[in-house]
This record gives sequence, structure tokens and C-alpha cells, in this order.
Amino acid sequence: MKLEREALAHFLDTSWGKDAAKDTAKAVWEIIGEDIDDMSVDLNPDVEKRKNILGKTKVNDKGYEPSISADPFYANPEYKLYPKIRDLALGRKKGDTCKSLMLEVIVEDTTAAKHLAYVQEVLVKPQSYGGGTEGVNFPFNIEEDGARVKGYVTGESVKSGNPVFTAGEIEAA
Repeated sequence: MKLEREALAHFLDTSWGKDAAKDTAKAVWEIIGEDIDDMSVDLNPDVEKRKNILGKTKVNDKGYEPSISADPFYANPEYKLYPKIRDLALGRKKGDTCKSLMLEVIVEDTTAAKHLAYVQEVLVKPQSYGGGTEGVNFPFNIEEDGARVKGYVTGESVKSGNPVFTAGEIEAA
């Protein structure tokens, strides 16, 4: 059975700022994707290939430079994330003021008590603002900017819309 797209969820911490970006216990999560019908994590693998004089190909694997494009993100004062994205764009913010935490959750079994999750510090950068007749749009990109921490969230906390992240492995049942 294949997983439906809603099995993979991305949340941003709306408490924002460099101090909040270090503490998952203080995070105020909001899910991304309300108006988006296609969103992927672009891994952007950094691989360099070169052929030497012996005719052998050498590969230098430098890892990944993941990013996400959240487009559209319509201005909606009911979203906790909206004033943060608006202020970044209209204030032309940069550096630490653009940092937050991202929580990535994959629900592979809806009956499981715990689900695999990762938390990571990210840089959130609006790409433009305005848009067409659908509404005011503030599309933004998310760039990884720190260590990725493996852990889990409880199924109950995800269903409530307030996921609670715990670092570590999910214990076998």
C-alpha cells in the first residue's frame, strides 16, 4: 500500500527568533501546505564527477543541500505563520531573524503510537509577494541551516495539530 501525500508533514515553529530556534519544547508548530497541491523536499545532491587520465571516473560526494519551496502561501491572518512571513518579506529581514525550526513527520502507520520525525534549524526566505486574483501570495523557501535531529512524535499529538517532538529512537514494541 502506498502512502498518501498527507503522510508526510512539515511544520514550522512560529515562535521564531534565534533563542526559540534552539528549543523544541517551546516550539509553537504550524503545518505548511494549506493551499499547496505539490510540495517536495529538493535534496539537491552535491556530487562532483571527474575522469582521470587512466579512464576511471572518480566521484566526490559532498552530501546534500536540501530546500523546500512553499508556494503558494496566501496571506491569511488566521495562520500563526502569516505575520512572520509577512514581516520577513516586507521588512527585508536577513540572517538570524529568518531562522526557525522545522519539524518533518512521516506517518507510515496511522495506528502507531509514535511516528518518525526530524527537527532542524532552518532559514525561511520569502521569494516574492503579491500575486494574482487568488489572493495575496507570500511564497517562501526553506533552507536547512543546522544539525538534523532524529526522533519521534506521538500519533495523538500529531492528530491534535500540536506535535510534541522527542529526540531519540522509537522503541520496538
